[in-house]
Amino acid sequence: MPQNNPNHNVYVYKDKLYDALFTRTLGWNGGDGVQTTMLPDGNVFWSFNDSFYGRVNSSTRARKSCNFPRNSIMVQTPDADGKPGTKSTNQIWLADWVNKEAGTCRTHIRHPKGEKTTEEIKAGEIDQQYVYWAGDGTVVNGQLQLLWGGVYNGTENLMQPNNRALAIYSLEGSPGDDTYLKIVSVDHNFFEKDPIGYGQTLWEDEDGHTYLYACNQYKKNDADLLNTSSPVVARSATHDLRSKWEYYVSDSRGIFNWQDTYPTTEEVNRSAISSRSVSTAWVFKDDNYYYMTAQGYVFGKQVYIMRSKNAWGPFEECHQLWTMPCVLDKKGRRTYQKYYMPHLHQTLSREGELVFSTNTDTKEWSDNFNATGSADFYRPFFFRVYNWKAIFDE
Repeated sequence: MPQNNPNHNVYVYKDKLYDALFTRTLGWNGGDGVQTTMLPDGNVFWSFNDSFYGRVNSSTRARKSCNFPRNSIMVQTPDADGKPGTKSTNQIWLADWVNKEAGTCRTHIRHPKGEKTTEEIKAGEIDQQYVYWAGDGTVVNGQLQLLWGGVYNGTENLMQPNNRALAIYSLEGSPGDDTYLKIVSVDHNFFEKDPIGYGQTLWEDEDGHTYLYACNQYKKNDADLLNTSSPVVARSATHDLRSKWEYYVSDSRGIFNWQDTYPTTEEVNRSAISSRSVSTAWVFKDDNYYYMTAQGYVFGKQVYIMRSKNAWGPFEECHQLWTMPCVLDKKGRRTYQKYYMPHLHQTLSREGELVFSTNTDTKEWSDNFNATGSADFYRPFFFRVYNWKAIFDE
């Protein structure tokens, strides 16, 4: 993608290999909320939020009738070189099939307030009012810990945050075994209410803490037409997410401290760890700096990068990292409505480059079906950014 970054020493590429890997015609053929966690056996755990399962016409890329599980998981096995494998045989979809031949499946993890009966779920119906969307995950003591954000999606309050659950998964055996990624336990009331959603993304630091990031949306002034979206942070006492959490909160004088109690609305609104209004914030460490990548808010096509000496910020020194193209590489209509969830996947990096997946949606829900190229909306496209640290050169 020539001259995608103002610093021409930074090189941005479309990852056509991973694009092809997720261009599918049976079973999972689209989804958002794409996140990855490296597992100790070399496999990569993938989680998805709302997903399409069913069939796609291989020549026209038209999505046919599909069902819509609200979350889904997959594991990617490594090649002989130990790197994540890039063939379809490396993708093990851990689906609870309704009809395997038709490619339809059930939601992976149901919300305890899901409205469907056992009989309706068995028949393939999907809960719609209370659902879970995936947060980030980490491996502790040989088990995967994954945060799931409860969402109320009723008719009056669309997509309102609800509880936060912590699911523990077994890593015994191999992908495809009954034991592998079997749910050991789910604490549906890990947080009874979690309006901020700490743990949308995680960073396991060498200081022994796991840092839990979120973007807090609010109006700085009552007269503002749009919300601002500010990154905020909490941390667990140890890498185990079940250990005590504390929250990085600013007092009325602008002095930050770690506190044990969940912040009030007033507290969290003054506790931004960056002055930028951004969404989908990811943090990682490289050499002596912590870096944050984040999308420009609201639904900006730009992804920015900032850095700090601390995992808790402040993250300033902001630069544009890369820009999403205005059209998609697909058949049929190539323009999209919104670009969202530019998720960082350092599990997929091979040479220190930054790897992103992105999601795009359509103007009308019906555009996801039947038309040429409709299956290439609402699915991830992938990008790699090389020599990204040149942005910070003097």
